This record gives sequence, structure tokens and C-alpha cells, in this order.
Amino acid sequence: MTRLLYLLFTLSGAAGLVYESTWTRYLGLLVGHSAYAQVLVLVIFLGGLSLGAWLAGRRAEALARPLLAYAVVEALTGVIGLAFHDVFVAASGWATTSLFPAAGSPAALAASRWGLAALLILPQSVLLGTTFPLMSSAVVRREPEQPGRVLALLYFTNSLGAAAGVLLAGFVLVELAGLPGTLAAAAIANLVVAGGAVLVDGPAGQRAGGAAGSTEPPPAPRGEGSPGLRPAVPPAALLATALLTGLASFTYEIAWIRMLALLFGSATHAFELMLSAFILGLALGAWWVHRRADRLADPLRTLATIQLAMGALALATLPLYVAGFDGMALLLRTLQRSDAGWVAFNLARYGFALAVMLPATTCAGMTLPLLTRALYTGGAGERAIGATYAVNTLGSIAGAALAGLVLLPLLGLKGLLAAGATLDMAVGLALLVAAGAAGPALAASAGAVALVALALVAVRLDPLRLGSGVFRTGAFADTAITRSLYMADGRTATVTATRNTRSAFVSLSTNGKPDASLRDAWKAPCTAGAPRLPFGADEPAQTLLPLVTLAHRPDARRAALVGWGSGMSSHVLLASPALERLETIEIEPRMLDGARVFFPANRRAYEDPRSAVVIDDARSHFAAGGRAWDLVMSEPSNPWVSGVSGLFTTEFYAGARRALAPGGVFGQWMQFYEMDDTLILHVLAALDANFPHWRVYLLSGGDLLIVAANEPLRAPDWSVAQLPALQGQLCHFLPLVPEELGQLHLVDAEALRPLLGTIPPNSDFYPRLDLGAERRRFLRSYASGVEGLSSQWFGLLRARAGVPEPAGGTAPAALPENPRVRARMLGAAARRARAGVVLDTVIPVLARQAAQRLQLFDALLATPRPPADWAAFLALAADADGVLGAGTAGVPLPETPLRYAERHGAPLVVRDILRFRRAVAAWDWATAAGLADALAAGGAPPIRAGLVAAEEVLDGGVVAHLQRADTAGAARLHRALRPLVKRSPADLRSQLLVAWIEGGPEGRGAGGQGERRERRLP
Repeated sequence: MTRLLYLLFTLSGAAGLVYESTWTRYLGLLVGHSAYAQVLVLVIFLGGLSLGAWLAGRRAEALARPLLAYAVVEALTGVIGLAFHDVFVAASGWATTSLFPAAGSPAALAASRWGLAALLILPQSVLLGTTFPLMSSAVVRREPEQPGRVLALLYFTNSLGAAAGVLLAGFVLVELAGLPGTLAAAAIANLVVAGGAVLVDGPAGQRAGGAAGSTEPPPAPRGEGSPGLRPAVPPAALLATALLTGLASFTYEIAWIRMLALLFGSATHAFELMLSAFILGLALGAWWVHRRADRLADPLRTLATIQLAMGALALATLPLYVAGFDGMALLLRTLQRSDAGWVAFNLARYGFALAVMLPATTCAGMTLPLLTRALYTGGAGERAIGATYAVNTLGSIAGAALAGLVLLPLLGLKGLLAAGATLDMAVGLALLVAAGAAGPALAASAGAVALVALALVAVRLDPLRLGSGVFRTGAFADTAITRSLYMADGRTATVTATRNTRSAFVSLSTNGKPDASLRDAWKAPCTAGAPRLPFGADEPAQTLLPLVTLAHRPDARRAALVGWGSGMSSHVLLASPALERLETIEIEPRMLDGARVFFPANRRAYEDPRSAVVIDDARSHFAAGGRAWDLVMSEPSNPWVSGVSGLFTTEFYAGARRALAPGGVFGQWMQFYEMDDTLILHVLAALDANFPHWRVYLLSGGDLLIVAANEPLRAPDWSVAQLPALQGQLCHFLPLVPEELGQLHLVDAEALRPLLGTIPPNSDFYPRLDLGAERRRFLRSYASGVEGLSSQWFGLLRARAGVPEPAGGTAPAALPENPRVRARMLGAAARRARAGVVLDTVIPVLARQAAQRLQLFDALLATPRPPADWAAFLALAADADGVLGAGTAGVPLPETPLRYAERHGAPLVVRDILRFRRAVAAWDWATAAGLADALAAGGAPPIRAGLVAAEEVLDGGVVAHLQRADTAGAARLHRALRPLVKRSPADLRSQLLVAWIEGGPEGRGAGGQGERRERRLP
């Protein structure tokens, strides 16, 4: 039956780490993700464990049936776990609406916030802390002759379960059941463990245990002659060793997690892999020592050796870590960006995390069983179990706080790791001296000093490699043209800045992920007659996010901005003379230092007296209440970064909605590179559940802006682009004219609501974005449907809404990375070239190619002979129509191709395809619907033969039927063509068609705010 207890304790360890990882997510929603918040959450959790272990250790010997007490604790923990979600939702809701706004001062707010956090997880943390002493007492009484073996096996099984629990929660349970279901799974595990413990403790278990099943505590050996450490060491010294090794171990953990974040990416799954690897090392150390703990001839010298080895092995991770960057680059160049590649990528990351952490953490896993056994056999008895565990956990608390908040920013990554190693080796040297080995201690001292010096001098952490983001691209910056400008290890991130001397771009990154970039032109004074440039790279987002949001509330007086970044958004907003105060909320103080590489382009952010910087988590800041802003803009990092996805949830948007003053607007940045359409829809569904009015802008090749409000949005006032305070920098760039700025508009809420009614919103408790974003980053996904809605020649959204869009003008575009702007510019340039006008465009190569294709097609149409291949003719015609019609809506296409086909007796199907395309372009819905049905009839031979794309017939035909209120016809056409469409069903355009059909004749706006329906069509 004892073996069953080990199995139960493994399951208990898994449940405990599931709780820890899940509670951390919950409390992050309440107190934020700042460095102080992360450490304080850890302090509450570990402090509860320490207190519970201490209390249980003091009472263990007085308990006649510790296993029954253990079962009661597990059952109580399970019951609390089942109720936790509902309690948290009620408590956090009350706090957000009543407690926090009434706090009255920052100190009172902090006290109320942390008091509530402690009330939510401290009781069950204390319960979890009692489990190890209680289970240990129960098993030691069954096997009193081998206390070292028992304690080591219990450390091993519990840690092994914990290492598995981290991965189970992060990679399986949260995705399957959300945070509430994950807690329920852990609670059920607790109840199972409680039932199993009762079974073993009952009469049947006692009979099976025989003599070893005694519930009486064994007599604790006392005195110097006991089988403990020789020579005897005072218990206080052993407890101090337990405390210091816990401190050093957490110093390593903080250092390794930051180091590997630069190598793996600072995503949630990456952190879960690191944590699991760390705990697995502890488990393996306990396993190694379980057969040796009771047979060691000189335990004290063994402990000293382990401490010295642990420090040396921790230092040895530095060169291994440096080599890991080349390994990661090779891995990403080798792996296919597929689902199987994603699995291999995670296995490889886990393997490297083990290679870095396992040697030193295995040593750490040996120390606690040996220290506990020494105290136990040295006269402390069962009290030693709880005391050692409690003191070691206190050391972990000190290590987390000291390393994360003080030493990392002060010493940097290498210095922090060296400090932990120095502490471990110092403890080992002290133990050697205590063991009477002064000579070996002196030699070991010299070796330790040499190792630390060697690590600090010989190992170089290259800023260009550390900030390269190798986990995304598999490549490093070209050192011939790239130089490092800034690097600092902050409390929450490592911030780096570089300059590309060839492109003259300066980039700022956090944990290797670029967050901002600007060209040198932004810093230069205006020069008369200098050529004006188009916007490129991050410049459109950094300029347009604040400008477009401000255009919807140009008279805003109070504004808040989430994310400092380059400081450019703050700088641009402060160009408004109406603005009286701007609060920029930034979680990492080093970002403000790093962004000075862009000065003076961001001067107002630093120097304008209206600018105020708040170092805090944005959710935490908004939850404090007591403020109302005319404009709020959220511009965080990419949502695959751990903690950031919480700024894209329905709960966050509810807080943002409450923070707006009457008439206020909220702007949300989001990228659509390294994403897919469905993830974006989860975010839009979350936003739609809170804001009745919103619209989406596509700013450049990869950035979206959603502008939302509680009241109907005003038409944007594009005169904000001409604010005098901006002209000193915008003079270097092509003018941002209203016509071009208007082309950034992608879609309004009403057009997407029929679809959003079927999409579950991204939520704090069902974090679909957090779970999916890192995987999409690895797969290099792209929200092609979003871009297609902007650039395809047949505009689904404008056609459905009945809003025509004429052809573009001829002026060079300032924003050529925007799909619609680029398409319209190419069309205009091609038409001018067709008319013999010299091209004037910022993308001359693409324009020249488009013009050449048109000229070749015109030459074909001018020939007196029919083409040799009508299929090839249709392909040329489709390309020409795409060039001329891209970005337009309701604009007829030229009749020339159809006349040519009729003149040369083209097959009927060829003429029908040309007529269909012209009918769709001109919004002749009756003709388009009839021709689409004809092309799809009889198995759609023209589509199967490659004469026309299934997507073209599907999009145009379905919209044609819907515009004629013929939902049944649209559904029939969809069923006929869907098997032939190559576009993914998850593509936004594909999903929209289904939603519009299911919405019936009123499909333009069906599925109103907050409504959720099941999708029925395939």
C-alpha cells in the first residue's frame, strides 16, 4: 500500500502545479503582470506553502493518523478548487466596481489589491504546504528504518508530478476546458488523492501495511552519536543551508528563464517548458539520492560536494547558452513550419531547457532530502520535515524577490547567474570546513574563485545575438551593417536597440521581439527641395495608430496610452493642442531608457509637461478606476508575448469601456502577420461584446487598428494629419492626404456581426489568443482573409453594403504597404502608362510590371486573329481586370475583352465568364447571379477545367444572390462550389459568406451585439 501513497503523491504534485500556474493567471488579471506583481503573487503562494509546512511540521508528531489528516487537507483543497472560479469572478467584479475606486490613495489601493489576492489563494496555499510534512510523517512511520529513502522518494514523486502538471495544464487542459475546467481537473485529482489516502489509512490499508503500518511516530534519534551528520552540525546551520540553497536555486531560475526567453521567445508555452524542466531536475536529484541517503559514510562532505558542484554546473550553463543560439537558428532552418514541426520545435526547446537546467537542478534536488534526513535523524524527528521544507521555501521567496527586483537589473544576466553560483559554492565551502576538511576547502575556494572569474571574463553575451529574435527568424543580424546601441536587463524584459547602417533604421526590441523602428529621417531638420519618402517598416503604425484614433476625437483633452514602445505614439498625440494630459502606461521602465535612441523624434513624450508616465500593468491601472478619458489607445506588444494577450480580452475591453468619458474613443492595435483570421475574429468578438460601435482600419502590410466607442463614431477628421506640431517631421514624407487615409478603412461592426455571432470571444478564462498566437508565429501564419478584404478587385464588403468606390488617383502614395492603397496606386499607374504617361510612383518596379501586362493584353486585343488558347486568354483577362479593378467597388470593367471574344467566336463559356466578371464589377446582380449558377451547374466544368477560379464565382455569385434577397440561391451556389474552392474555410471571406447566408435577407446586420449562434453550413 505504500507504493499507492507514492502514486497518490505524484498526482498531488501534478494538481499542485496546475493550481500554481492557473492561480498565477487568475491573479495576474487582478493585480497585473508587472515585475512587482509577479513576485508578490509568488510570495503569496510560496509563503502559504512555507507557513503550511511549518504548521504541519510542528503538529505532525502529535497526530496519531497523519495520513487521515493528509486526506482531509487534499479534500479541502479540492473543494476550494471547485469553487475558486466563481469566488474569483464575484470578488474581482466587486473589487473593480466598488473596492478599488473607493481606495482613495495609491497605498490604500495597493493594500486592498494585495489583501484581496492573499485572501483568494493564501488559504489553499497553506493547505498545499501541509501536504509534504503530513504525507512524509505517514510514510516514515510505515518505513522507519529508511527515512532518507522515504523522504527522497516523496520529493521525487511530488516533483515529478509537478513537472508533468505544468505541461498538462499549459498544453492540454487550458485549451480543452479553459481556466475553470483546468481548476476543476486539479480539484478532482485532489479528491481522488483524498479518497485513496483514506483507503490506505483505513482498516484494509492497516492490515496490508502490517507492522510497517503503525500510526505511532518512531522515536527520533537524539544526540551526537545519532546516525546523522558526522561531525554533528547544529540544526540552525542545517536550516540556514536549506534557506540559502533555496535562495540560490531561485536565483538560477530567474536568470535561466530570462536567458531562455531570449532564445525561445517570451511566450506562455516557453515559460511552461522552462518551469517543467527546472522542476524535473529537482525530481531527478531526489531520485538519485533515494538509494544513497541512508548509506552515506560522510553526509556532510557529500552535501558540501553537491553545493560546490551545483555552483560550478550553473556557471557552465553560460557557454552552453551562447551555443544555443546557433542551435536554434539551425533548428528553425531545418524544421518545416507545420503542425508536426510545431511539436518538434517544442520538444527541442524542452530538450535544450533540460540541457541547461538539469545538471544544476539535479544537485539542488539532492540537497533537501539529505538536509531533512540529517535533521530528522539528528533528533528533530518529524518536526524536521516541515521545518526544512518551510525554510527552503522562505529562501525561494527571498531568491525570487532579490533576483527579480534587485539583482537582475543591477548585475545583468551573467552577473545574476554568477551571484547564485557564488552563493552555492560559499555554502559548500562552509560545509567542508564544518566537516573538518580545511585543506580541501582551501583548494575548492581557489577553484570557485577561478570558475566565477572565468565565467565573467571568458563568456560574452553578445547584445546582437541576444536581441536577434532568432526564435522567430532563425537568423542573426548582419554584423557588418548592424551595431548595438543599447542593452539592459529590466525587471520584466531585456531591452535592446540596434542600428542598421545600410537602411538607416534604428530598432528597439524586448526579449528579442522588435517593437519599434524609425529611420534617421525622423531626426533630421526639414530641407527645402529634399525628396519626400513613403512610410515604411513600423513607421505607418507608429504614426497612424495615434493619428487615426485622434481623428475620431480631435478635441480629446484627457488621453491614456498603453505601451511606450518608441515613444512615437505619445509624441504624435501630444501634437494636439487640445490635449491637456496624456498618461502613458508602461510595464518595463527600461523601455523608456531604450527608446531614447529615437530622440528627438519622440521629444514631446519625454519633455512635454502634459506627458505623464505610469509604470504599471495597464489592466491594474484601469481597474483602479476614478478616471475618465476622452481617448484611450492600447498599443501593447504582440499577443504571443506572455501576459500581453490579456489586453485583448472581453474583460479588458469591459474595463476600457468603463474608463471612457462620454463621447470617448478607444483604439486597439493588432497585427495580422503571425496570426490567422480566426484568432483576429476571437478578438473582434470580445470587443464587439462590449462596444456597440467600432470600425477596423488596415494601416500597413501587417497592422490593424480598431476604433471603438460607446456612442456612434464620428466621421474621422483627417485634418489631424496637418497639425502644425507634426509638420517638422512629416515634411520628410509624402503627404498623408484625406483620400489615401480614407482607404485605410476596412470594415465596420455591422458587416461582421453576422459572423461574430458564431465566434466565441477571447476571454481571460478561455484565453484562445494566448494559446494560439505563439503557434501561429511558428507556422508563419498570415491572416490572408483580412488582407483580401482590403485588396481584392471584387470588394465583398463594399458590394454587400452597396457603397461604391471609384478608381484611385495618380499621386504617389505615402502608404504603399497598405494593400488597398498599393492596389489602387498600381491600377492608376498602369492606366497612365497605357495612355502613354510617364509613371510616377513610389513602387516603380511593380507599376512597370503591371503596365507591361496591360500593354501585352492590349496588344492581343488589337490583333485580327483569335488566340491560340482561350484558357490562356481568360487568364490574361483576369489579370488585367484585377489590375484595373483592384480596390474599386461598383466600377464597370472595360468591354474590350468581351467584344474581342464575341468578334472571334469564342466558346459560350468564355463569353459567360467575361460577362459574369463585368456584371459583378458593375453590380448588375441579376445577371451575375444567373451566370454564376450557369457556371456552377453540372459539376462546374469551367471551374474544373481551370477557366475561372471557384473563389471568384463563389464570392460574386453568393453576393449577387444575397443582394437580390435570394438566400436559398446563395446557399445552393455555396454548396455546389465549396468543394472546389481552394481557399481555406477559415479564411475570413469564406466565413463571412457563410454568416451572410445564414443571416438570411437581413444578413447585412444579423447576429447583433453579443449574440452567439452555431454555424450550420459546411
